Amino acid sequence: MRKNYSIDISIPPRTFWMVIVPLAALVSLSGVVAGILFIDRLVMPRLVHANRGTVLVPSIAGQAWEDAREKLYGAGLRIQVQGREYNNHVARDHIIGQQPAAGETMNTAERRGVYVIVSKGPEIGVVPDVVGIAEYQARRELLKQGFAIGKVIRRFSDTAPKDAVISLSPGPGTAISREMPVDMTISKGVEPTTAEVPTLVGEPLSSAKKMLDDIGLKTGTIESRPSPGAQPGTVVSQSMAPGSSVPFGSEINLVVSTEH
Repeated sequence: MRKNYSIDISIPPRTFWMVIVPLAALVSLSGVVAGILFIDRLVMPRLVHANRGTVLVPSIAGQAWEDAREKLYGAGLRIQVQGREYNNHVARDHIIGQQPAAGETMNTAERRGVYVIVSKGPEIGVVPDVVGIAEYQARRELLKQGFAIGKVIRRFSDTAPKDAVISLSPGPGTAISREMPVDMTISKGVEPTTAEVPTLVGEPLSSAKKMLDDIGLKTGTIESRPSPGAQPGTVVSQSMAPGSSVPFGSEINLVVSTEH
């Protein structure tokens, strides 16, 4: 007589939900990740016939710095200025050389840059003629041509407008090294012949004297007079009204308060 046998493989619900289900989910997730990596690392490079992490370094020698930067950026590379040198054959702000050289392979994932030497142009240059133009325009032109600005002297001029360049040293047309600074003399405009009388009332006598001396005026007679409500030693009256225009060297008479 045949007997039927059965095996009880029932799993407790707690074990099923806390062990079996998470384990199955982990195995499934691992399979998905492995599949993605397989496709990304092995299948896709074969389809596009290239390794997306490497590029050939383009040639940027002789190009303007901005153009070279854009070209490297388009290849997924960064530009790093290693230095600047004078060069008689490569224009100012153009690339003299690069490292790595053109045609070499670089890994873009390493975030490395291409090191370049930028030209400062020829070392010997001719000082441009910027006499007579505004200071800011002269500065811009000198810097554009690679010259450094040296000392700036300001003086009055009967012929040059205010803030215009009166002269350069070395002068325009002189051939010099661009390491040599160019000094400029700038016009302060026509020298004034008059001064505006300041407000002296309420000032201590010593301060009033200094204020007059600073603007080219003189202290005239000083009269002492009791002045109720005024601090002793302060100016209570002046001979010319504040804001008046008077010739340089004019005397301003003062009345100073005394103790009552």
